Amino acid sequence: MPSAIASVIKRLSHIHDAVARVLLLTFLVGAGEALLIRISALAQQTSGAPAQLGPTAPILGGQGVLWLSQFANPALVGSLYLTPAFPLTGFYPLYPGALTPLIEEGGVTVDSLVLHPHIGVAQMYTDNVFRTNTSRQSDWFTTLSPGIQAQLPVAGQHMLVMDYRTNIQYYQRTPSNDVQDQTASGRFRFDFPGGLIIDLHGEHKLGHDPRGSAVDTQALEVNKWTANSAIAQAEYRGAQMGAILRAQTIRWNYFNNNQGIIRDRRTNLASLTFLENIGAETSALVNFGVTQESYEHNTNLDNAIYMANTGIRWQATALTSGEILAGYQHIQFSHAEVDQTGVLSFFQRDRDSFDNFFLAGNLAWKPTSTILVGLQAYRNIQQTPVAGTNFFIATGANLSFVHQWTDWLAFTVNLGYENDDFSGATEIAGGSVERSDTLKNAAVGWTYRAVKWLGASFQYVFEERSSDIEAFSYHANTFTLTLEALF
Repeated sequence: MPSAIASVIKRLSHIHDAVARVLLLTFLVGAGEALLIRISALAQQTSGAPAQLGPTAPILGGQGVLWLSQFANPALVGSLYLTPAFPLTGFYPLYPGALTPLIEEGGVTVDSLVLHPHIGVAQMYTDNVFRTNTSRQSDWFTTLSPGIQAQLPVAGQHMLVMDYRTNIQYYQRTPSNDVQDQTASGRFRFDFPGGLIIDLHGEHKLGHDPRGSAVDTQALEVNKWTANSAIAQAEYRGAQMGAILRAQTIRWNYFNNNQGIIRDRRTNLASLTFLENIGAETSALVNFGVTQESYEHNTNLDNAIYMANTGIRWQATALTSGEILAGYQHIQFSHAEVDQTGVLSFFQRDRDSFDNFFLAGNLAWKPTSTILVGLQAYRNIQQTPVAGTNFFIATGANLSFVHQWTDWLAFTVNLGYENDDFSGATEIAGGSVERSDTLKNAAVGWTYRAVKWLGASFQYVFEERSSDIEAFSYHANTFTLTLEALF
């Protein structure tokens, strides 16, 4: 008997073994489901512990520039690109660029300090783990996402927020996909009388390029990187007018798959938005911005993207709200093209500038107290590390539907479409091909919130990409089961 116990302890100590992880997680999820059933009666006696309606997609922040393309925002369809959406804390922020979101409810109070520890676990299965057209491989994998947020009020209205969260993924059959993403951030929010709010934000992120995204180079190991970023934002809201001034810098460093020499760079962003109240709940917007990319080695890609657009933000009734920006975007490469050596010789330009129509929209409609319909539409310039192309225009839309079945159970549907039109041409088998991709995806799921601090969800996602370059075409089915606790 002692030897048997020793054997069990030894096996548990090697929990990194993929099969053991899957078995352990299966047990945890099974136990979690039983726990949810047993405490559901207690949940019905609590005052309002509704299931989450799911994460929203903010307009600013993202893949160096914007949370608009489905390449950059897994919140649009949850587990798209192998990233689970947890029912309480949403999705792990894959890319830098956004202010640390505040956890509003609950918390463990120590004097004036409020702590929000949380942990999520997800069991996922996909039938195309590398998101490729040939040699498809299926896999089971486990996502562990522990984290904590600390909120400290300062002098009444101001607040210091420290946040740490992780996205640790272990694959049973393809360990080259394993990642240990981490994000540590600090945010100081100054809320002054008279409508002035100032945010200072710093972040260190260890991340990766998700499979199936436009920045995935389809190497055996996922591309991994670190990003250090800082954001300063000032927002003023007066009785009739307001303004938002934002400055941001991100330093990217890639450390595998020979991506450093291609993509190491600094991203600088500055934007200014003016708001004019034209109704009780409606504001007109005028926005100007510039995003600069300065590459450490691949100087042929140095560029600046200039934007000027206008739009409207409204909440006309309790049933509808939204924001739409439309206008002009222009990319200008900074230097005359030069002959580069080695792998950089493949990065040449077919033009020195390009301009296009810009669109960003985020609309919400609540026809009944239990139904929420959302629509995101976008058209913007994104950047890609694929040789032969310098950027692509992403044009797409995502439609989401949430039915709050009961106070604790919600049914969700997401439908997404995107077209990516790449600049330049890629050399394939002795010829050149101008690449254009079409992405389609559909997701259905359930979100259950037993009590205020405990939730679970299930989601199925189908995704398909067709491309003029067959190597980038693929389709995949992904199933996700999550269990999460938030205090």
